[in-house]
Amino acid sequence: MVSVEAAVPGNVPAVGGMRELTPADVDALGLGWRNRCGAEDARALLASYPGRSTWLPDDREFVLVGPWRHRPEIAVVHELSAVRHGEALLAGVAERCRAAGDALVLVIELDETRRPSFYARAGFDPIEEVITYELERPGTAQVPGPLRFAPVEPGDAAGVAELVRLDRAAFPWLWRNSEDEFAAYLRTPGVEVYLGRLDDDSRVAYVGVTSYNGWGHLDRIAVDPRLQGQGLGRQALAFATATLARRRARRIGLSTQRENVRSQRLYEGFGFRRSRLNDYRLYGAVLRDSVSVGALASGDG
Repeated sequence: MVSVEAAVPGNVPAVGGMRELTPADVDALGLGWRNRCGAEDARALLASYPGRSTWLPDDREFVLVGPWRHRPEIAVVHELSAVRHGEALLAGVAERCRAAGDALVLVIELDETRRPSFYARAGFDPIEEVITYELERPGTAQVPGPLRFAPVEPGDAAGVAELVRLDRAAFPWLWRNSEDEFAAYLRTPGVEVYLGRLDDDSRVAYVGVTSYNGWGHLDRIAVDPRLQGQGLGRQALAFATATLARRRARRIGLSTQRENVRSQRLYEGFGFRRSRLNDYRLYGAVLRDSVSVGALASGDG
């Protein structure tokens, strides 16, 4: 068993009484409307991903952790509820995840923003900044090109296998979707996924979109890296935006990595404009020697 108090970084004061958070402890947390997770969801997450989440019973401060994109080797903080001992709790989670054999723990700044020094004291480094774009009044015009798009339906094992293959080729390690992630994604209401094929029937691209009431989101767009620079990305982007326009989307959003200049040029050339209010940052604690912060998010997405 890992001694969390002994394992936290030296610049984080030791905190007594830190324990693993289990499903049996959820009622004691007093979860309410201020929390991101309800009691039922918290119990289910703790049962399916045990041994990582941490809490302080005396203060009822806790960190709830789950798998990132259905990838058990990457843990992500679902909720950090702590006023006094946040750094120590995060550091404790990292040590529990290390003991479980995980490669990385992530904190994604969406609902709250803390100073970088807060994460640094807990042993978490900045990994990525995600920036967002929007397109107003999308049209249904297509861009000429060789791609033909066909939908991937839930339960299509062959289609999911093609999505996983393209995803691993096109995206850096951190951003790759697992087979389980694609299976869950395809069953999400409003989601549509299409594989792009050439005349020889080779699958070389895919797009994933979600339509809401009058709004759409481009979730994923990928082109086989061996064929980039041939206009396939622009054709795939036009197909995705036209699909959402036909679903009556009056505005389309998307996100990409700040360092991914290629994708930014594609989106801006198509008419997308920056939407800074929805940008967010990722911090992480690397837990394996074989993984480096610099290599986590490198590559084209």
